[in-house]
Amino acid sequence: MPTNSLNHSTTEFRFKAVLWDMDGTLIDSEPIWIEQERVLMEHLGVVWSDEDAIHCIGGPMERVDSFMRSKLPLEHHNRFAPLELTNILLERMSVRLAEGVSFTPGAHSLLQELHQLSVPQALVSASARPLVDAALQSIGDEYFAITISDNDVSNSKPDPEGYLKAADHIGVPIDQCLVIEDSKTGITAAIEAGAFVLGLPHFAELPSGERVLHRKSLEGLSLVDLHDLFAPIHRR
Repeated sequence: MPTNSLNHSTTEFRFKAVLWDMDGTLIDSEPIWIEQERVLMEHLGVVWSDEDAIHCIGGPMERVDSFMRSKLPLEHHNRFAPLELTNILLERMSVRLAEGVSFTPGAHSLLQELHQLSVPQALVSASARPLVDAALQSIGDEYFAITISDNDVSNSKPDPEGYLKAADHIGVPIDQCLVIEDSKTGITAAIEAGAFVLGLPHFAELPSGERVLHRKSLEGLSLVDLHDLFAPIHRR
């Protein structure tokens, strides 16, 4: 195998499929989430801190909604029904993402390399279907064999259902898949599913495991690098 490229065959690559998280991993949407959360909560008299934003990263929306309502002033405690606040947030986010969102550094080139090598890929997000579809308007859906949103599973992350469903759809055993994630809930889901995991600790410390490696970002990471990175633990 050449040192700077992989042949166009999945037998040359260490994993049979790659399953992507969306927010903060594939697309640079976390600053947009934080901005929209802060605007909404400050309108309701809540100072939305960086710690609050970090707590909400990775969803699922039921947990985010419960946390947001817990931060409301007393006079607003009964103003919103369950999920009403997050529905407002989702509407704002759908509009914003449809206007355009960037890939995270290094994600697009890795996505394209995998696609050119015909390695099956899936998108598995804890975000609602309207947000996934809005993001796909910006980045395209041609790379993915399947896209899974919060609406497509009975139990969202940290439950492993989404990743197991994606692997089953592709027809690849989950223990031959690589999951790329950036949140505690997402990595927990991937570990529970039984996948190998590349964790990107942007905001907080992430879980570790026998099949988990951490890297600061995808920037500068080629397919050969990714292949070689997992060599020590893939042989176990």
